[in-house]
Amino acid sequence: MDDIRLKTAPFEWRGEKIKLCCNMNVLADVQEAYGGDISRAFKGSTVRATLTFLTAMINDATDGDLTVREVGREIPISELGYVSGVVLPLVSDALKSAGGEDTEKKTETAENR
Repeated sequence: MDDIRLKTAPFEWRGEKIKLCCNMNVLADVQEAYGGDISRAFKGSTVRATLTFLTAMINDATDGDLTVREVGREIPISELGYVSGVVLPLVSDALKSAGGEDTEKKTETAENR
């Protein structure tokens, strides 16, 4: 039987250890940030998308209201690889369905009907 719980990852933010998770709240925030089209997050700037997802995850974990610009100012460029290595697998796992297809492909198929 598959474990359907959402994956989490530890992350230190402003000296506090939090658990990042890519859940429906995070996806909704990212969708809103991309004008209602979440698939735009996967095209173009990977840095912007990573920061957008990270910001949404931090806000969800801390009940905060940070902007992408505020988070971007606090993440050193030297940490981008580390941050991407934490954030992107969480996003990927959240978008995978039990059948192996990812949600983005299902959404595009549903929109084309």
